Amino acid sequence: MPKRNIFKFPALALAFGVMSLLSGCATLLDEDTQEVNVRLLCREKLIPATCHLQNSKGSWRIITPGYATITNDNRPLEITCKSNFTQSFTVSALPMPTMSMLGNVLMGGVIGAAVDVYSNTGMKYPEIINITNPNCK
Repeated sequence: MPKRNIFKFPALALAFGVMSLLSGCATLLDEDTQEVNVRLLCREKLIPATCHLQNSKGSWRIITPGYATITNDNRPLEITCKSNFTQSFTVSALPMPTMSMLGNVLMGGVIGAAVDVYSNTGMKYPEIINITNPNCK
């Protein structure tokens, strides 16, 4: 009669339980807001400008160089700036996956990663957004 490993099922159940707790990790560990530093550059020098930041979660107005606390989104952050010296222009900052979300993918938590994207905690914008003014010559 072959020997059966009676610990196989409980170990498997424990492994699945741990993986399910880790899925959605960014949702538990990260906030849905973040602070971004927006800087407008002309010939590598900082210039003051009024900028309007907007995504599907809200809009914010700052004077550059400056900070804004924004709500994360899985869509681009549109930044429209205008200074006394230049015409108005718009650029986009793309959100990138956080390390918490990447951990979900590596640990097999595809469902958790999807929850992180949906809850806006798995994606973050760059903390420092340097904008080179396209109108600066």
